[in-house]
Amino acid sequence: MLWLGQFLWPFLRITGLFLTAPLFGSAMVPSVVKAALVAAFAAALAIWLPALPAFPDDPPGAIYAGVVQIAYGAMLGMVMQIVVMAVACAGEIAGLGMGLSFAELQFRESPGVTPVLYDVMLWVGLMAFMAAGGPEAMFAVLALSFKHGIGVADINSWSSLAAFGGFLIGSALRLAVPVLAVSLSVNLLVGLTAVFAPQMNLLTIGFPLLILAGLWVMAGTTPYLGPVIGDMMHAGLQAMLRMTNHG
Repeated sequence: MLWLGQFLWPFLRITGLFLTAPLFGSAMVPSVVKAALVAAFAAALAIWLPALPAFPDDPPGAIYAGVVQIAYGAMLGMVMQIVVMAVACAGEIAGLGMGLSFAELQFRESPGVTPVLYDVMLWVGLMAFMAAGGPEAMFAVLALSFKHGIGVADINSWSSLAAFGGFLIGSALRLAVPVLAVSLSVNLLVGLTAVFAPQMNLLTIGFPLLILAGLWVMAGTTPYLGPVIGDMMHAGLQAMLRMTNHG
């Protein structure tokens, strides 16, 4: 049981991480591939980690320990998932602001029909997550969580994860502010124009102008998303590190 515990403790925690983490928890990754990756990472981590306690040999204790470790790993992965979903929500907010919410797709990662800009920004968030070294940093934090043994974060860390959910809305609005500002300006312009020229109403020039202006602003601000998403990744890693201080 001592040898088994050296492998099972990281195996269960990485399993929880794969349930919620971006990219690794994707529905596009086959379950067999996920299981193989979890086993490989757990074996490598078991060799590197110091001696861990034996796994409980009684069934109730083993089930309870497994549920706790999986939940803790899922909590760590949820932090980075919030960061990626904040970028995706920025696309949805921008689509609603520019009147492009009617363009929808059935994306495999989403539970239902989602706006096109949501899917586009979701891929932007995933690409930024990989380009910024998010997977390596995420696994480094998970390995650091065994610094004080197999203990898990206290209840304050769990409540901080719930508070971190507000980070999603704030960051999404921060990314979508340029599009929302341009959409407001275009709506005001079209409204004033319709007063003096009623034939130039919202349907004739408003929607085309609003969508074109919104897409132009999104394309123009894309090169400047890197530092903003980098700050979001840094905030996510800091939140994960706070959840590993359970010693």
